[in-house]
Amino acid sequence: MTLDFTKLKNRFQSQALLAITVEPGRIALTLVHPGSPALPALSLDLSAAKLLENPVKAGAELLAALEAAHLRERRCVVCLPPSWALSASADLPEVSPENLRAYFELRAEREFSTSDLRLAHSPFFLPGGTRRATLAAIPEKRMEAVEKMLAAAGCHPVSISLALGGCLAKAEPMLHLLAQDGPTEVIVSNGGGIAAMRSFAASLVSDPAAFARELRITLGRLPEAVRQNVRRARIVGPAQPEVREVLMRMGIETIDEETEAPTSAAAECAGQVLRNQSVPFEFVVPEVNRWPALLERFNTRRGRQIAVAGVTIVLLPLLVFIFRTRTENNLNEEWNGMKNTVADLDDLQKRVRQYRPWFEPSPQKLQALETVITTFPERGEIWARSVQITTLSDKNETPGAGNLKVTVAGFTRSSANLLSLQDRLPKQPGVSSLQLQQIRGNNPIQFSLSFKWGSKHE
Repeated sequence: MTLDFTKLKNRFQSQALLAITVEPGRIALTLVHPGSPALPALSLDLSAAKLLENPVKAGAELLAALEAAHLRERRCVVCLPPSWALSASADLPEVSPENLRAYFELRAEREFSTSDLRLAHSPFFLPGGTRRATLAAIPEKRMEAVEKMLAAAGCHPVSISLALGGCLAKAEPMLHLLAQDGPTEVIVSNGGGIAAMRSFAASLVSDPAAFARELRITLGRLPEAVRQNVRRARIVGPAQPEVREVLMRMGIETIDEETEAPTSAAAECAGQVLRNQSVPFEFVVPEVNRWPALLERFNTRRGRQIAVAGVTIVLLPLLVFIFRTRTENNLNEEWNGMKNTVADLDDLQKRVRQYRPWFEPSPQKLQALETVITTFPERGEIWARSVQITTLSDKNETPGAGNLKVTVAGFTRSSANLLSLQDRLPKQPGVSSLQLQQIRGNNPIQFSLSFKWGSKHE
């Protein structure tokens, strides 16, 4: 069984997104649910110029419009005018996402001669399979103004991209003319991405000669394999007859889409985000959450076994510690209940010992035997045949004092070992009066020695 953490996350997260389209003359709002058509769009009379001039005020107006429409959703997808972005084309190297971002930053500094830009890219494939990307850069001040507006309205952006509604709906290479309010956006789609992007001012579009010249320049910057395959043009919004005539002379067939809704770009991006699909020219850098990545690593049978083993290693010492603590507390309680009785018994034992000093509290003969064993070497250089321990009964000795006589008979391979034994024995606690009684033989040498052993009373 494999867990799908994406589905698990979506189950506990709101499945609706607020689509916000920033247009030159207004801001369009709509609510998008997965698998359902977008709700009717709301229009906020707020131009892009006013947004850049006072983003906090624009955010307050946006919040008022959302509350008036009873829209509580604050996770949003934002589409910005393509005319805000500078664009350039570059090769797409096979590098990691971190290195790719650094590569695009270097390209942006060389292409646009500034570093105060927010960057995004749209990858596409050439007919031969080569990967390229179109780089879009929006000035930092404009992006900060949009973020301030969203913050003032209490909105959390999950995606900020360019308003390219429907430009990637067709798989074939195509020229797109988004002729809505303000400048006309000229977009070239190819190979699953955007191959070129430019904004033509209204005055330029109204001049057929200038429009034809700039359009040829735009197409001329495309790779040859892309330029030869652009044979159709999609026009969104009203277009002048001169534009159609210019396209016809260039051998490009036109497709009109004048009835397309103004908020289609944001609604389309919101649908892609809800389906966990990538959005072209994404300016929101995804937050790296280590927990899903860590959990995904253990989303296998072996990974779960390792996780269970790790949890066991962590919890087992904790359980042992809790068990030990509870046991110690119980024992302490038991000891507190009996310590007074134990103290009375100890006091009684001390008084009993006071009246029987003739009893030795430790086994004297075993201690004397331990002294002999400790003195003899571990190797078989000297070995004992017999050990005799007797209690001294001399008149000068105190009865019951524990003074013993130890007689050891044994063998050794050399006299040097015997002399070493004679040196070690007197150094042992309680040993005195060492005497070497008998030496016979040559190899092995038979010997017999005796000494007194006694311990002190407490």
